[in-house]
Amino acid sequence: MKHIRYALLLLLTLCFLLPEELYATETQKDLKIQDVFIRYGKRKNVTMVELSKEMLETYGMTLYKSITIKNDPEALRFTRQCLKADQNGARIIKEITDDGGIVSAYYQMPGKEKDINRFVLFKVNTRQVITLVYIEGELDSDDLITLLFTRKDL
Repeated sequence: MKHIRYALLLLLTLCFLLPEELYATETQKDLKIQDVFIRYGKRKNVTMVELSKEMLETYGMTLYKSITIKNDPEALRFTRQCLKADQNGARIIKEITDDGGIVSAYYQMPGKEKDINRFVLFKVNTRQVITLVYIEGELDSDDLITLLFTRKDL
């Protein structure tokens, strides 16, 4: 009887969580960077963060995903390829290249909804640690810069 209750509870939990997961995946569906999160998200030496709905509402966001990958040249190559593919139609707010490769980038992607802005941030530091962030929400570019440089918990 306990097993049936546990299975039913698990099934109900999945029913409530699944639509949000589908929405989160759907919002990035047209972006190649989604492949970075899928391919590397559960690997060793990788940290992936996705904010809860409560945290998102606090910052005027509808989706926040970040991934940090340590010392993986193949992941860096793949991430740069994905960024290059996603540049079409994007507003390049900032982009720094070194030795022919992107080392820092801040793009505003075309929106899927009128009041929802989408941003991609990328950085690779001198120790080859890759950070890729996808943010979606009502905030604009200036709001995002203010938020990123004043908040230490993001």
